[in-house]
Amino acid sequence: MSNAGGPVEGEAYQWKAVAIGGGGFITGLSQDGSGKTFVIRSDVYGGYIWDAKADRWKQLITAAAMPEQDRVQDGIAQGVYEIAVAPSRPERIYMAVKGQVYRTDDAGKRWVLASAQPPFPLKWDANGEYRLQGAFIAVDPANPDLVLLGTPYDGLWRSDDAGGRWARVGSLPLGLDRDPQAGLQAPGPMIWFEQPLGGKATGRIFAFASGRGMYVSGDSGRTFAPLPSRTAHPLSLRRGTFDRRGVFFGVDDQTKSIWAYDKGAWRDITATAGLGPKIYSAIAANPRAEQIVVFDHGGAGYQSSDGGTSWTSISHNVKAGAKDPPWLRVADEVYFPTADIRFDAKIPNRLWVAAGMGVFHADMPPGSSVAQWESHSRGIEELVANDVIQPPGQSPAFAAWDFGIHVKDDLNAYSTTYGPKERVLIAAQQLDWTPSDPRFMVTNASDTRTACCWQDGNAVMAGTSQDGGRSWRKFYALPTPAGTKADDPWRMSFGTIAVSAGEKKNIVWAPAFNRQPFVTNDGGASWKAVSLPGALGDTPGSFKEFYYQRKTLTADKGKGGVFYLYHSGETPNEGLAGLWRSHDGGESWQKQYEGEIAPQSNFAAKLRSVPGREGHLFFTNGHASSGDTVLRRSTDKGATWTKIVNVDRVDDIAFGKAAPGASYPALYVSGRVGGVYGIWRSLDNAANWQRLVDFPAGSLDQVTVMAADPDVFGRVYLGYKGSGWIWGEPAPCKPAPMSSLATVQCSKVGG
Repeated sequence: MSNAGGPVEGEAYQWKAVAIGGGGFITGLSQDGSGKTFVIRSDVYGGYIWDAKADRWKQLITAAAMPEQDRVQDGIAQGVYEIAVAPSRPERIYMAVKGQVYRTDDAGKRWVLASAQPPFPLKWDANGEYRLQGAFIAVDPANPDLVLLGTPYDGLWRSDDAGGRWARVGSLPLGLDRDPQAGLQAPGPMIWFEQPLGGKATGRIFAFASGRGMYVSGDSGRTFAPLPSRTAHPLSLRRGTFDRRGVFFGVDDQTKSIWAYDKGAWRDITATAGLGPKIYSAIAANPRAEQIVVFDHGGAGYQSSDGGTSWTSISHNVKAGAKDPPWLRVADEVYFPTADIRFDAKIPNRLWVAAGMGVFHADMPPGSSVAQWESHSRGIEELVANDVIQPPGQSPAFAAWDFGIHVKDDLNAYSTTYGPKERVLIAAQQLDWTPSDPRFMVTNASDTRTACCWQDGNAVMAGTSQDGGRSWRKFYALPTPAGTKADDPWRMSFGTIAVSAGEKKNIVWAPAFNRQPFVTNDGGASWKAVSLPGALGDTPGSFKEFYYQRKTLTADKGKGGVFYLYHSGETPNEGLAGLWRSHDGGESWQKQYEGEIAPQSNFAAKLRSVPGREGHLFFTNGHASSGDTVLRRSTDKGATWTKIVNVDRVDDIAFGKAAPGASYPALYVSGRVGGVYGIWRSLDNAANWQRLVDFPAGSLDQVTVMAADPDVFGRVYLGYKGSGWIWGEPAPCKPAPMSSLATVQCSKVGG
């Protein structure tokens, strides 16, 4: 229950995640031998631990749990490169993130930096090409203090004191570059302690160097030498495991084969068992039975009960778990993206998979022919937030990469569906609404797989909704920008889009790839190119990469037919840099402001129009390293700009219901006021600011977008780079420091 009337004495805010659920790629799994601790890693933000009592996953990277130096704006806005539970000490977990290694000895309640000395931080990419491979961290089965870390650029590292000191293992070479393009194109070393499932560790350690082969250590990882083999051996592996007899099995996505190493010799199972070449991605051995299970990258499976001599195929189907987000049923496709699998340490024959939409499990006794995957992803919020809007009188709509638009009548209930259509994949980059009809919305939704999957005609699902985002109709036609071809499905896609405050059929769309903007006056049946005086070439736009978190086209929310377009002057159109205004629905444009409003504004800049206030605009460049991140505003249609004193490093700004007695909308920013980071609110037109919270719901992720409720005072929404959305509102809760694994936070306003 909220205190929706206005601020009160001792005002408190409650914060929690918007319940959408799942969505991102879970790239790895780790569990100790007793099954007490189960953790996963994600590619875009954080890692999770399963809380059996709460019956859900909980985020491990929070402000309360991480060391002080990480509790800063955008502190760890990255995925986890690798995570591993110590087999003999379930409360100990090692986690590699943002170039550092962290350790917890209490199952994630508190993390310490376990790589405090040079040369850390090291270089890796948790969301890179090789994120689905591993394991890149391995812990000695008998000694929780002995840990090895494999990195692509800096090789193999070893610590025998739980991360207190690290030494480079020089005898294991770096992987060979797989590609002539700039940078190293190879995964880091992958590491396995030799241990037959259910048996004792031998003391040997296997480490695989990509392009070179397998190496072995007999001295606890101090030195490595090539693994002896009388036969040809693999030069690339994606995953590996030991079976109950101590035979090593590995899947090779480069040669599209499965390998086994036993008694000094490698065997190409694919060649001998007649499986055929596939991009094999995951492998697991059943600790309780003679069973090896393998899946390719699309979820097609195979199993063997005789050590790999013969194999039978495994088909799959997918359903959403009873307590899970219902929309995850869309995972029931022929292509089921698969990263990692492992058998449960407690439940016999239960197989877990780290997949492209979350975590799933299936009961797979030997001889099974079908993997009946059931989602087990509650608590995971890993959608990449692109936008959020809430027109007056309507429910908020949240737009994400990959899984579209979620209209939320109940912020606490998981989404049942998404728009514009339940299509895998469809990315909604931006939404807009019009005061002339608050139920009307527009989107530029497009499929990020720009090399495939256009055959259904829905690669671009940009269009309109007449019912607050619940149903959508594609634009009747798409224009063909200069330099593109009419048969290119993505010729008009992504970018930034806006609808007039006075006429819902009047829409301007500036697409990505710096292509020319277009305007329609008939709701998308026909389009006319926007021509900025002085524009040069086929790419006169100002939205280069499709993935930019950039909102630089807006309709004036107080005056119909008025649009503003911010151009940051990319080559060869440096002369276009500045703010452009159209007063005739996008037909003609005049430059209102010459040059960049703030430096380095060509990445994540936000241009926002204040609802109900003609000509009132706010601007932030959204670029932390620009040297000038001060929030700016204009009250004269963009002709002049003033800096908001002491407000900088602003990720975004939002406008909500005015406080009682106030005439101007309440303002909300994610950023710094007086050098202090937080979520801030102003009730007096930016004259004074109140801090609502430092890190809402404990997140150290990067805020990419904001919005506020026009009908409920104080309610605000924040979208994140890799962990969905959070919402906060005044509530009669008791402020207290947030604990590490909590999912709800109560903060004191101004505290």
